[in-house]
Amino acid sequence: MKWMFLLVGIGIGLTWGWIAAHHTVASECERLGGFFVGKKTFQCQQVQSKVGD
Repeated sequence: MKWMFLLVGIGIGLTWGWIAAHHTVASECERLGGFFVGKKTFQCQQVQSKVGD
């Protein structure tokens, strides 16, 4: 039973971390036009799709 709670907790933690990371990257891209990982800088570009494609 303890293992089930542990696995559920790990699953919740991974899901929360994934959501938080994507939110952080999206907000940094929107605000600064890029994001930083260590000494590397990544530049973001918004892609707009046409309706119906």
